[in-house]
Amino acid sequence: MSQFEHQAHHESGHVWTLIEAMPMTLLVTHDGARLDARPMAATVEPDEGAIYILANRDADSDRQIQEDDAVVLSFQKGATYVVVHGTARASDDRAKIRELWTVFDKAWWDGPDDPRIRLLTVTPSRAEYWESPGRLVSYADMLLSAATGKRPGAGEHGSARL
Repeated sequence: MSQFEHQAHHESGHVWTLIEAMPMTLLVTHDGARLDARPMAATVEPDEGAIYILANRDADSDRQIQEDDAVVLSFQKGATYVVVHGTARASDDRAKIRELWTVFDKAWWDGPDDPRIRLLTVTPSRAEYWESPGRLVSYADMLLSAATGKRPGAGEHGSARL
C-alpha cells in the first residue's frame, strides 16, 4: 500500500468513526434548482458502507430522491463538522426497518411495520471534515496569535473517498 493509499484509508476510517458518534444529520436533497434540508436521525454502518435514515413516505425527501438521488449529509458534534456526499435510494425493506427500529421512532410511526415508513439508504462517495480543539482552546490560540502575529491553528481538516 502506497503512502497515499494508506493516508486515504486512514482518512476514510476516520470519517466513519467521526460520523458514528453523530446520530443526527441534516439531509440535503435537490428540489429542481433548489436545495432542501431537514434534520434526520441517522444510523451509520461503516461495514456496510451505508448510512440509513427512516423517513416518511409522504415527505418531500422521498419524492426528491426519486427525481435526483444526489444528497449531502451534514453532521456536527461540538467543534467537529463532517459533510458527506453520496447517493440515496428509498425502499420498503421491512427487515432492515425492523433492524433499525428504536423506541424513539414510536414518536413518528405506529411500529416498524407502519406502511408510512420508508428506508433511505445513503451510499457515501466522499466526505470532508473539520475538527477544532474546542472553544476554549481556540480562543486561547487566537489570543496567542494576536499577540505573536502568527496565524492561529485551525484544527484538523481532511477529506476522503468513501
